[in-house]
Amino acid sequence: MSYAAEPYAQFVDDLLTELTGGVAREEFRFLSENRPFRLSRAETAIASTVRVFGQTDGAFRAFRRDVDFTVAPGATIEWRQAPDGNPSPDAVWPEPGTVFYASYDVRAEAGSAPRLSDRSPGSITRLLAESMAREYAVLSRQLEAVYRAAFLDTSSGRDLDQLVALVGVPRRRRGLATGTITFSRRTPAPADVFVPAGTRVSTAEPPAIVFETVADRTLARGSLGVDAPIQALGRGASAIVPAGRITVLHRPILGIESVRNGERTGFSERDESDEALRERARRAHEGAGMATNGALVGALAALPGLREKDVRISEDPIAHPGVVELDLVLPPLAPDEAQALALEAVRRIDLVRPVGIRVRHRIEAPRPPGAASPGHGEVPLEGDDPASVATTAAGSLMLPVDVRVELAPASASLSVAERTELARSARAIVAAFLADAGIGEILVYNRLVSQLMALDGVLDVIIEMFPSAQPDAPRRKNLVPDSPGVRPVAGTIDVQVGGRLVMLDVRVAIELAGAGLIGDPASALATARDEIAADLRVALGTFGGASLDPSVLRGLIPASQTREVTALSYQAEYVDDGVRIHQQDVELPLSGLERLWVRRVTIAAEGAR
Repeated sequence: MSYAAEPYAQFVDDLLTELTGGVAREEFRFLSENRPFRLSRAETAIASTVRVFGQTDGAFRAFRRDVDFTVAPGATIEWRQAPDGNPSPDAVWPEPGTVFYASYDVRAEAGSAPRLSDRSPGSITRLLAESMAREYAVLSRQLEAVYRAAFLDTSSGRDLDQLVALVGVPRRRRGLATGTITFSRRTPAPADVFVPAGTRVSTAEPPAIVFETVADRTLARGSLGVDAPIQALGRGASAIVPAGRITVLHRPILGIESVRNGERTGFSERDESDEALRERARRAHEGAGMATNGALVGALAALPGLREKDVRISEDPIAHPGVVELDLVLPPLAPDEAQALALEAVRRIDLVRPVGIRVRHRIEAPRPPGAASPGHGEVPLEGDDPASVATTAAGSLMLPVDVRVELAPASASLSVAERTELARSARAIVAAFLADAGIGEILVYNRLVSQLMALDGVLDVIIEMFPSAQPDAPRRKNLVPDSPGVRPVAGTIDVQVGGRLVMLDVRVAIELAGAGLIGDPASALATARDEIAADLRVALGTFGGASLDPSVLRGLIPASQTREVTALSYQAEYVDDGVRIHQQDVELPLSGLERLWVRRVTIAAEGAR
């Protein structure tokens, strides 16, 4: 329950009500089991004078008669509600569990002694009430300030300094070196890249001068860089660093390729802001405790490249008292780096674990993703089940997953460099999708599809996603690990960019027949040419064969009563690896993503029948 200061006018109203014989601040707790909320002096209460106030959203609120509440017969306060039991559309209720108050006037009892009754401005009664209400209002504001000073999110200034001192985080005073760092990449970002406050960077030359960012930043999709303010972790003139010297990013961020300070750092002219101090206190508070599961997760998540979802802790105090099972999957690293990171993880586990508790840990690191053979371009039949269960090897912490992607570009005239860049961007998205998976996490097929479709220049996408150890598993479904203790990791990743434009120049020999022999032969041939060209373009638009040759193309021309196709040949023109190729009547293997286009049809007549 929060504390909210009440306004001066409320205190004046309560005092005037009490001094003139009414009832002020009758207390009710807003709980369903306390209904009905009946006034204590219901027999003499004047319903038209009932005023109700309390708290909503942590702030004081005077509730409105006939909008928020009504006074029912029997002097009962009823909160206006809809048929489903929720507040009416315009009604506002007190927060559940909080106290609300009712003030009201009562009818004087017969034969009772006269009371104070003059409430007009300037009267002795009002002056007395206003004088006392001022003191109450000041005290109420002071109590609210005391209440707010006890919480990290609401305290400020000196109160915040004293609060964060409890976790050993002093405010950074003026004199610390500050500056701006640029997080950048060579190509436009395929998606937003978040850079959190607290990201550490440093100079490359020993002794390293360490800085950290003091505000969150996001490198927007399509951008090459973003600037973030930084502040030195230590004092002294050594923290004044020339431009271009801060080049080391302590913890890699996916999507960020380099860091650099474009200008020289300088001493700050003001103390650390309250918001920046709060963020540092939160991080310190998360890692301040020990001997808990949260402390183990926090200590391991602070390692470079590790996240909370890479750690899984389980315990069974009944079957295995005093034993904690810990599974940890490291990021893909070189063998020597993985070994060093595993040793540091073990050291942190021993440092943080509770005394007398044994932590049995399994630590593994996946291999970097390799290359895969091209996909077959066919959509497999997989039934109605939206997910498939992936089986892992006994005792393993990782589930290698193979992903094959075929992209259909929006443009059929991509250069070699553009096709290569599109494939590289798609491969990075797949790798990031798998790297983001945590222990026991389900790989959602449509999520990967949506990320690839968001790439500029992608018209369509076909994805095959399946466990490396189960090549015959369904390939277009969500993957569910068979054990909550394993983490999906990248196996083999292959990306193919389709959409190659294949232009066909077709030569057809026909014999005119029936109505085709009537009239001008040249007009009949022109009509036959246009009809054959239209038929071929329609048929090739939906063609799904694995290859194309003259006999297949001839079979796509429907029969006609005015002509008969006696021979067909074509010349294919397409670009392969930057080389324009011309081939006559060659059998073209198709992956399903090519664009077949009949550029020209020529007709030759071989007689009549």
